[in-house]
Amino acid sequence: MIASVMASPRIRLAAMADVSALPRIEAAAARLFIGTHAESVATGPTTAINTLLRARRAGLLWVADHQGAVSGFLFGERCPEGLYLQEMSVAPEAQRQGIGKALMQTAIDHGRANGAAAILLTTDRILPWNAPFYARLGFAIIEGAAMPKTLRQRLDHQSAHGMDAAHRCAMVLSCKLTPNRL
Repeated sequence: MIASVMASPRIRLAAMADVSALPRIEAAAARLFIGTHAESVATGPTTAINTLLRARRAGLLWVADHQGAVSGFLFGERCPEGLYLQEMSVAPEAQRQGIGKALMQTAIDHGRANGAAAILLTTDRILPWNAPFYARLGFAIIEGAAMPKTLRQRLDHQSAHGMDAAHRCAMVLSCKLTPNRL
């Protein structure tokens, strides 16, 4: 018996026609949070279309395209410290196939190629598809006085909108070359 293997996802900048499908993907992916301490993610609003369009215009909205269908997306925005990743969602039927990792690698490569000092994000510190996933990609939790202003503001905003601060964390991936990367 030959095992079916999904071809590597094609990651590309989002086309205008892709944008309308992204809230559906985000809502479907959010259902993964049902039954967890972060269940409010599943019942909350999806990213506003205007926000997605702004990210697309900035060249910071990528989609995973598999056989002509969008199965995931990631978008970010420039910030003083580099590139802040706002959202990544992968359709449930396409999860655990390397799409999230491919989307993240594309954003990381873009940040590095465009001079970002760091890639930043906020996430849940406990759920295995959140902070532990990003840690496997080289991101580190950053706390206290070392936390960049952008991340402190994001965490404060999330807390003010009902996310439990005890479960949230800020993570950073430095884009500077270190001896380990030579």
